[in-house]
Amino acid sequence: MNKITSKANFFSLILSSIKQNVKVIIFFVLIFVLVIAGLQIYFFNKNKKILELSIAYNELKYSNSQIDFIERMNKIAKTKSFYGLLASLDLIRNKINNNQYNESYEDYLKLMKNKNIDNLYKTLIAIHGSYNLLEKISNDKIDKLLTYIDESLDSFTGYRLELLFLLSVNNGNINKINSLYEEIIKDDRISLSIKERVKKINEFEKYN
Repeated sequence: MNKITSKANFFSLILSSIKQNVKVIIFFVLIFVLVIAGLQIYFFNKNKKILELSIAYNELKYSNSQIDFIERMNKIAKTKSFYGLLASLDLIRNKINNNQYNESYEDYLKLMKNKNIDNLYKTLIAIHGSYNLLEKISNDKIDKLLTYIDESLDSFTGYRLELLFLLSVNNGNINKINSLYEEIIKDDRISLSIKERVKKINEFEKYN
């Protein structure tokens, strides 16, 4: 009788243990399902928002209203997204087209001070701004833009040196012109198109 009772108690403990484990397993499975569902909803909404921004941005490219263009581009520019960055650059381009050069410079700086933008984009923005505003704003301000170029990114070395070369030409700094010219011509990382441009400018400065 005791053996039967003992076996019954043993099986009862096992069943109780299984039930408890099943409850724990079900609990974790439910948590897992909820997390997965939450992530799917999050990414769905995120992708939907990106799609909406993409459509709104591309529609504005064909806007005939300057006021509508600026107002709606400003809304897109405030979003923390790739299209927000594109919209910001379009707004700057619009200011440059309207000869608002110092305002454009300030907007470039504001973008590059944004901690949410990585160094690659900051480098592209700095180069974009420097070429667009060269001879439109002071050389000191162009120098300031160039400080945001990440010199560890070899792909942009040629553009940075070309811009420094052009600034030296503007300043009439012969020693700096010659030094940068030699550096550009000898650097294998720099494209032939940049070297050709620098050669032409250097020859023009020598013989004119």
